[in-house]
Amino acid sequence: YLLQVETGDLGDVYKIRVSCDDVPGFEGWHLKSFHLEELHTKQELNFDCYCWLALNGEDKELVKEFPAVNEGQKTLPVYKYLVSVHIGDCWGAETFANVYINLYGRRGDTGVRKLQTSLAGGRRFQRNKVDSFLVEAVSLSHLQKVVIGHDGEGYGAGMYLKMVTVRESQDSDKEWVFPLWNWLDTHLGLCETVCEIGTV
Repeated sequence: YLLQVETGDLGDVYKIRVSCDDVPGFEGWHLKSFHLEELHTKQELNFDCYCWLALNGEDKELVKEFPAVNEGQKTLPVYKYLVSVHIGDCWGAETFANVYINLYGRRGDTGVRKLQTSLAGGRRFQRNKVDSFLVEAVSLSHLQKVVIGHDGEGYGAGMYLKMVTVRESQDSDKEWVFPLWNWLDTHLGLCETVCEIGTV
């Protein structure tokens, strides 16, 4: 496909983020590559993709990030960040709502990601449980904050969140901690379903 998009100055483009909507009957999309060209300067950027965006595929993801691949320039690494959500041990702490997160670092953010496939198995976001998720993104460098929230779906959708912890990979020793120890609820604690948490 060939598309022409008008934008303001994008600065140095080092990655792109591609996403699909989860509509009924959508079987997925296989993306081979992206080629961008600035029409005035003729500057070109290439992105090698070779992946499926599908909920029934290997990654079960509808959002993907790709680093720019250009001769003479360093290509940034892609990490599968290990994001762990720690639910509290008080009555009603669990939620059946859909939970979303956005990781922010010195090199941008991941965009809003739905946390849907827990490595721990079983029901997600239950009382006194830690659920871990893989969030694939081009390297963010040092993490600074997260924005986490839920859509309020279901009865008693509020949840008590102790903290979020993030590692660059499942094998990494480096861990960022984002403590909250509060409710994400329309009537309790912060009286909000979304909050921003800085690292300690």
